[in-house]
Amino acid sequence: MAAVLSPIALSDPLKTKDVAVETIERIEVAASPSEILEKTIPSTINELIALRARQLHNDQPIVAYPHEGTDYVDYSPRQLDQVVERAAVKYSSWIPQRLHSDEPVQVVGLLGNSDLDYLVAFLAISRLGHSALLLSTRITDEAYESLLSSTKATALIYQNIFASNAEIISQSIPALKTGTIFAASSSPETSTTLRSASLDPARETNNICFIIHSSGSTGLPKPIYQTHRAALYTYSQNFGLVGHITLPLYHNHGICCLFRAIHSRKKIYIYNARLPLASKHLLATLKQHPDIRILYGVPYALKLLSETDEGLRLLSQLEIVMFGGSACPKPIGDRLVASGVNLVGHYGATEVGQLMTSFRDHRQDKGWDWMRVPPHLKPYLSMEARGPNLYELCVREGWGSKVATNRDDGSYATKDLFEPHPSIPDAWKYYARLDDTIVLENGEKANPLLVEGVIRQDSNVAEAVVFGANKARLGAFIIPTTTSNLEDAELVDAVMPKIEEMNANMPAYSQLSKDMIRVLPRDVDYRRTDKGTVIRAAFYRDFAKQIDAAYVDKQSGTLVLPRSELLEFLRAEMQKRVALKAGVVLGDDADLFSLGVDSLQAIQVRSFVLQNLKVDGDKVGRNFVFDFPTLGKMADEIVRLQSGGPEREVVGVEDRISAMIEKYAEFPQHVPLNNPADGKYIVVTGVTGSLGAHAVANLVTQASVRKVYCLVRADSKQSAGYRVRESLRERLLYHQLSLPSRSKIIALPSNFSDAHLGLAQSDYDDISSSITHLLHLAWSVNFNKGLESFEADCIAGAKNLMNLCLASKRPQPASFNFCSSVSATAATPVDVVPEALPESYSYAQGMGYAQSKLVTEHLCDRASRQTGLRTRVLRVGQIIGDTQNGVWNNTEAIPLIFQTAKTVGALPELDETPYWLPVDVVAKACSEIACSGAESGVMNVVNDKSFHWSRDLLPLLREAGLQFETVPQQEWIRLLRASEPDPSKNPPIKLVDFFASKYDNDKPRRSLAHATSRAQGGSPSLQNAGTIDKSLIRKIVSSLEAKWSAGSLSENEPAVIVVGGPCGSGKSTIARALADKLSLPMIEGDDMHSKTARERMGSQIALTDADRMSWLAHIRGAAIDRLNTTKAPAVLVTCSALRSIYRQELRTLQEIAGFRTLFVMLETESRDELKTRLSLREDHYMAPEMVDAQVELLEAAQDSEVDVVPVDAARDLEEVLSECQDILQGMVKI
Repeated sequence: MAAVLSPIALSDPLKTKDVAVETIERIEVAASPSEILEKTIPSTINELIALRARQLHNDQPIVAYPHEGTDYVDYSPRQLDQVVERAAVKYSSWIPQRLHSDEPVQVVGLLGNSDLDYLVAFLAISRLGHSALLLSTRITDEAYESLLSSTKATALIYQNIFASNAEIISQSIPALKTGTIFAASSSPETSTTLRSASLDPARETNNICFIIHSSGSTGLPKPIYQTHRAALYTYSQNFGLVGHITLPLYHNHGICCLFRAIHSRKKIYIYNARLPLASKHLLATLKQHPDIRILYGVPYALKLLSETDEGLRLLSQLEIVMFGGSACPKPIGDRLVASGVNLVGHYGATEVGQLMTSFRDHRQDKGWDWMRVPPHLKPYLSMEARGPNLYELCVREGWGSKVATNRDDGSYATKDLFEPHPSIPDAWKYYARLDDTIVLENGEKANPLLVEGVIRQDSNVAEAVVFGANKARLGAFIIPTTTSNLEDAELVDAVMPKIEEMNANMPAYSQLSKDMIRVLPRDVDYRRTDKGTVIRAAFYRDFAKQIDAAYVDKQSGTLVLPRSELLEFLRAEMQKRVALKAGVVLGDDADLFSLGVDSLQAIQVRSFVLQNLKVDGDKVGRNFVFDFPTLGKMADEIVRLQSGGPEREVVGVEDRISAMIEKYAEFPQHVPLNNPADGKYIVVTGVTGSLGAHAVANLVTQASVRKVYCLVRADSKQSAGYRVRESLRERLLYHQLSLPSRSKIIALPSNFSDAHLGLAQSDYDDISSSITHLLHLAWSVNFNKGLESFEADCIAGAKNLMNLCLASKRPQPASFNFCSSVSATAATPVDVVPEALPESYSYAQGMGYAQSKLVTEHLCDRASRQTGLRTRVLRVGQIIGDTQNGVWNNTEAIPLIFQTAKTVGALPELDETPYWLPVDVVAKACSEIACSGAESGVMNVVNDKSFHWSRDLLPLLREAGLQFETVPQQEWIRLLRASEPDPSKNPPIKLVDFFASKYDNDKPRRSLAHATSRAQGGSPSLQNAGTIDKSLIRKIVSSLEAKWSAGSLSENEPAVIVVGGPCGSGKSTIARALADKLSLPMIEGDDMHSKTARERMGSQIALTDADRMSWLAHIRGAAIDRLNTTKAPAVLVTCSALRSIYRQELRTLQEIAGFRTLFVMLETESRDELKTRLSLREDHYMAPEMVDAQVELLEAAQDSEVDVVPVDAARDLEEVLSECQDILQGMVKI
């Protein structure tokens, strides 16, 4: 039960005269003081609190917050008012109080968990006369900085747990004042009060009360402003019930529920922010406090309570159970209503406030998911037809809670679709978002419009509709024209050439295969708009059965062919699906995955077999192509199934490993030549992966390294260069590399399965004449493939790379350094894995990936013993985000586990002791060992320091800002299975089966330790590696959260592309050529200089920073004007942008106009070259003598300037143009 006494000390509530009292004095004296107080209407949030503290029953509880756990403490309006006053006095020492309405309103950021201190801080900001910027605790530091900057915040109040965030923000916004939050519950009584303010209520009510923000799902979050007038209008619409709120106060729905209770003078229980949202805490609160009559919660809270009989019973005893924030799944809502719960839905939006609820006579009306339009909303609500029975909700100008507009008439279109109730007037059910994007089950997003447009080109097609939401691949319905004479199969054949042409330019997941096309009757009835176009959402609903049926494999095949004919039949089909390179033959024993077959094509091949050949579909497993990855093996299995032959004899994995080793175990001898190296010439594979990118970035900065050859899959050298550059950019490494370092990188297209690695003979000869070290980091990461599918590219590829080392024209062969995996020894029966080959092949983990690594470890050993080749097996363990930025691939298993803190609200309590290493540490360790004098052998590149998942990692994740409940591992699996099934909203669901295989049991798990003395002997970085700490985990969480929230700038946003560099670097030449090639407008930055500035530069007088800031402002204005008038996706601007502060000044285009900025910085090492170029220019004010000053001023990109891409401008114009064009097309949607 709630405590009777509060720890807040009492003081005289009427000791000072404030806004509320002044409001009272304005009322005509026609009643007693108490009656006047009761009739007073507040004009601001502060007046509301002050009034409630002075009105009748001001000692009755109004807010309850737990002292600890669910031990709630009551606070009356009088007590709340007093503690707000004390907090305001405290904050006024560094946030000045406004005393007059003419004084500017400041924005004060508030960052903290949703507890009592947070509420008091918000109210204190209001009492000081300012606006609170309510910051979510789940966004990135970049998002905080953006919001604080765009709202022009002057101060930030934060809780200690967010001190590291505040420090980072302060470094980015030095003028921002910061301070910690006032501890409301433990503050001592004081007689100090604020000065009496004379604020005009008529003006104050239109000031901004608070600022919340969008989620940032399509970019950085945007601020949304709420005036006192709009807020109080919303809060006046309340239920007059004692409530319990589980929503955070920095969400609009949460703060609305709180102030509705205060407005109605009914107590509100605020959920303990220190506790995870869990069933036991919810149940405890509802049981201990029977005065709660309404529960405000998110659907997840209702889900938790609906899972127990006790929860259902307690909910059924409440007068109202209201949900908001997201849609409640229908099965959960139906279960609650069937149990007698008065479930009420709430629909609204931050931009327009609460609009509709599903209030009804719940005893008679079970339509909990039908929103009802209140009478006072009807004049401002517009349901605009988007097709038969589907309407978009729009809010007209004049609605009191509307604070945003996206239409010329001042209205706000929500993009939410509703369908009307068939018999109840003004009742609407939420249907879907007005969005055409199809999200496949793997989370990839496909645009159906392009595919439909291609199909509609055929004159026999009246309509085409692509489907595939939450499915493995796309499908399409075709509706023929009434005049078409084609049969269904003929119509499909007619459209296929165009579809195949389209598929060639689309990613695999966006492709449409022939077997997924269905033809509907030409007279089929489907919903269309007045303009005749299909209503997508309605179509999906009306044809749901046909869509589901399209994904059921048809077992209609009747063909039974002799093996020789069957092989040709399969070969013909595979040749349609696989784009074979010139000279590549699809042989009977060629591994299909090595030839480029992907998982989607594997599904299609299985469907083809079932539709054409007479086989029992139940015996053709889902992994049919993975299990039989060659034409010969597929044919043998099909013949066996058709003839009823005996089960195939399964060759043991150890025998298969042994055979594979013997197949590749012969190596040529090295021929020594008297050609000593003048430095290190290193070949690196796997550069498009994180480990390879960090390894290259580390190697090229070393003075002893002359060249780094990067062998990657690509069609050309240009494509190879693009892939390497983008990989380095993705890991935030490229912009930090100097021009001399970048010039060491040579990217070459390759094919490891080829004896000469797919290299041109001249390139192979060039490498073999110079190579001194080879670092092999590339490997196929596919845990479905069997051992044999790793043969061509990986195992044979490794041998071909060893042969390259043996072909070195040096006195000794180049060292071969192979990145293996701890999975190669994961089944080792001892507790510590030695730095040696395992005693048994059975020690490899039971998957082809691990077995192929073990095969290659043995091949390294054979090559060393046969030829003297120095081979080092670098057995690597779990790699995590880097120490500098925390960048970690968010699609890997562990980041996906972390993400369930967001999508499920829980993380598993695991009894595991991992040995993790950051990727940059592993990369440096591998590079150090590769370049050392270490002898051949195995080295475990594994951390020798472990940590405990639950005792060490989970607390650090909480400190880093993740909020979650810790649950047993099997309970976590259950929660994950029951969570949102859409992988675009809940990516971890994609690996639920994989996670279940590990954690849906109570078996104890062991964590193998690894001997590391040899590895540490060759790597100081490994020797000095520590374990995880607060700083590293914070960086990792911050990086992952940016990806989870899609926090990076969208490529669809208009962009200002700054072509920068010192005078003479070719800015104008490159920009003009790019403008012509890409059909983009261009602004010559030099033309923006004032006449005075040009004269000064012509007289060799350097400009001041003030001159340059004025110039940059003119450039900004010109860029905004050009983008707004041309509607182009981007504008090219020439501007030297030599210093970081100048570039930052141009980046303000984002907050000013919503345009992102990219910098292509042209570099050259030769000042003489720049001077020569300038001397050849006629009639230009910039003299060659100014080159030295500009080069001295030039600042390399800082670590945080990831939007800067340096380009070597000393090359031929076409080379520079080609690279610039690749860069821009990878970063901007042009």
